[in-house]
Amino acid sequence: MGSSSNLAWAAITLVCASACASDADGPLGGAGYGGQGGDISGAGTDAGWVGHAGASGFPGGGGAGGSAGGAGLGGGASAAGAAGADAAVPKCGCFFGDGPYCSGRAKAEADKAGCDLPKSVGTGAKLLKCSNDKWSVLEDCPGKCLYNAGSKKLNDECELPVCKCFVEVAWCGSGVAKEAEKRGCRVPLLPAQNGSILYCPGGKWTVKTKCPLGCVEAPSGTPDFCKTKNDYKLPYDCGSTRTCSNGNNTGSHTGKDHYAYDFPMPVGTNVRAMRGGKVLRVRYVSKPGSPCYNSGSSSCANFANTVEVLHSDGSVGLYMHLSKPTVSAGQSVGQGAILGKSGNSGWSTGPHTHVQVQKNCGIWWCQSVPFKFTEDSTIGAGTSVKSQNCP
Repeated sequence: MGSSSNLAWAAITLVCASACASDADGPLGGAGYGGQGGDISGAGTDAGWVGHAGASGFPGGGGAGGSAGGAGLGGGASAAGAAGADAAVPKCGCFFGDGPYCSGRAKAEADKAGCDLPKSVGTGAKLLKCSNDKWSVLEDCPGKCLYNAGSKKLNDECELPVCKCFVEVAWCGSGVAKEAEKRGCRVPLLPAQNGSILYCPGGKWTVKTKCPLGCVEAPSGTPDFCKTKNDYKLPYDCGSTRTCSNGNNTGSHTGKDHYAYDFPMPVGTNVRAMRGGKVLRVRYVSKPGSPCYNSGSSSCANFANTVEVLHSDGSVGLYMHLSKPTVSAGQSVGQGAILGKSGNSGWSTGPHTHVQVQKNCGIWWCQSVPFKFTEDSTIGAGTSVKSQNCP
């Protein structure tokens, strides 16, 4: 190759020095490299190489022409530079409605869409809202933000912190869940163990007892317990509805009667066994015409007609204020069996049946213990419930 070729390469070197810098920084695209000039016997035919794309959206400059050959014609024409790419990135609108969105979900969708979320969204676990394509932070999550990455359904939420132990002895998981909601925290075992009894030795939430038939939430201050096949049903006819007038620790139900229930009913209504067992005692101490047969003052407290049924676990079911018992001591009765007729005997202000489960202390009236009805475990004063005590 002749001296003209050397001159051409020198020209290319000078062009490249300026073109390479403008490729990265200039408002225009980088210049193309010039074509090589022909030698002394031929025309310069190579066209200039295409210019690089500009960084800010403007076309690149054209390549320099090849140097002329010594005896040949002029170098080839330079080609136009390629158009620069648009550097402006659009802002993200709402992907799936107003939200709420976990920030992780929003960022993943922004990456797929090639758009920018506002800086106010920030970093970390956040719960976001998007309304009219404007993004805002609803909440900084104390832990993780939970969402289903494979679903467009927006039920995203902050994961609550784990509850510190608040169970002293034993709580049904369902009761723990209610208390945790009040405290704004979570128990990792729930909701899977809602029907089990939980506690937390050493501060760690643990299943104390699994309850195959479910768990009974006892009154506040009393340990919860598992349901058994010997659950209690309402003491009146199957299918009939009555309203509780006095529940646990309300009205006259204090002390020994703390866990008792009263159900108003006309004199002569069937009173049925809440649970099966063996009749322990029958007291028919106030018969028609007696001063304490049809209501009485506190002086009649020991003159209520009663039936007691001893259960397999040693507890006793007490039925009070009967007009007439219809069973005898020693008799075995099943759940739903008729024990007598309702009345107004003893210390009573109106016809009703008083029932409670109590310890077997050797006399007819002992300390009551917690129990719940299968028809409704939350019965209290004013609650109307249909009986399912069907023998």
